[in-house]
Amino acid sequence: MADDTIYNYVERYLNGFMDKEEFLLLAKFKHPTHQISFHTISALKTISFVEAREVKYESK
Repeated sequence: MADDTIYNYVERYLNGFMDKEEFLLLAKFKHPTHQISFHTISALKTISFVEAREVKYESK
């Protein structure tokens, strides 16, 4: 999923940290997202992995 914010909402909803109404309110389109799509091997060679982080949510 390209948008981490929406992915986080889905994860929180599926794990029971928010109800359906809250999820639908947050998941509404609010602003354009800027996404880049790489279509060739040479295009992929122009990028490099920097870091990854795991985010955990605690219930309220």
